[in-house]
Amino acid sequence: MLLNIKLIKILSLFFILFFFIPFTNLETNQSNNIVNQLGNNSAKYTLVEYASMSCVHCANFHNNEFPKIKRDFIDTGKIKFVYKDFPLDKPAMFASMVTNCFTGEQYYEILSSLYRNQEAWVTKSNNTGPFYNAIHNVLKVHGVSLKKILECVDDKSEINKKTWNSIIATRLEGQKIGVNSTPSFFLNGKKIEEAFNYGLLKQLIK
Repeated sequence: MLLNIKLIKILSLFFILFFFIPFTNLETNQSNNIVNQLGNNSAKYTLVEYASMSCVHCANFHNNEFPKIKRDFIDTGKIKFVYKDFPLDKPAMFASMVTNCFTGEQYYEILSSLYRNQEAWVTKSNNTGPFYNAIHNVLKVHGVSLKKILECVDDKSEINKKTWNSIIATRLEGQKIGVNSTPSFFLNGKKIEEAFNYGLLKQLIK
């Protein structure tokens, strides 16, 4: 019970900040941006995705298209993939704070699980307790404890403050280069305007 009360206080602070403080008033040092990537650093192609964790279309991409792209292009060294947070609402921001507590392959395992089970936690976002419990239910299969999630959103943590600022900076970065919806994709720095999927990518990297 005490743990849930503590969580409510922490999440309330994050949600208030996200909705009532303009992005431009936050620290946005882009040199501190988080880089979550998969694949060969020397790959000929770099695919960058800007996505919101609560976005249905983003979940559809990660659940249906991304596994094929990873299998055929990322794991084979043809493409380096970079995921960038572009949160559109408070559940997306919270989920991004949690995912960014992890790195490397584990980061993508957590990310994939939250996208696969998106409906289970996004639909609870109007009530902090059930929302938190839903997130934990999704991630406990990876050994993620309640304590770990609390640590990921602890507003007194200097690491979390940097993570928060980095997510906001990445969102601003996306806005500056033309991201106006999620998911948005860039291949070697060029924005892909067409509906993006495995088939289109296969054509683009022939």
